Amino acid sequence: MLTSLEKTVIELRQKKKEATKLKQNAENELKQLQSTEKRSTTGLHTIDKKIETEKEDVSDVSDTLTRKNAQLDSIRRLVTTAEERMSSEKEVIEQTEQEIEFAETPEEKQNAETRLRSINDHIQELISEIKSRQKTLKKITNEVTTFDDIKSKITTQIKKQIKKPS
Repeated sequence: MLTSLEKTVIELRQKKKEATKLKQNAENELKQLQSTEKRSTTGLHTIDKKIETEKEDVSDVSDTLTRKNAQLDSIRRLVTTAEERMSSEKEVIEQTEQEIEFAETPEEKQNAETRLRSINDHIQELISEIKSRQKTLKKITNEVTTFDDIKSKITTQIKKQIKKPS
């Protein structure tokens, strides 16, 4: 009976060792899982913050694009108006040249020539204005293209961040 008790004690000690070992393994695995969960949660918070920042950037770029597009519209209207005025002035030039041709007195002819010089000066101003505005139009168009590209890149980054596995 003593030998059977000794065997039982030995078996119980082995089982205790195995149970302790299993308990230790389970605790280690639990710690690893908790650590992984903590890293995942931190990673998710970081991704959320980055997405929010990028959404703010998209909003800022969209506001800038809206302003730039409004500028484009305004400049286009100004160019169109200047071109229409120039066209009208050219018609007045034709009339004034006819007045010069058919002037009956030197005074009429001189007045018409003075008006013609004035109209030509005004046309030159309009041409200069149109060139300047077209240059500005080109610059703003390039800026709009740049901001469109930036907005597209940020939007793509946001989509990638949203799709990242946690």
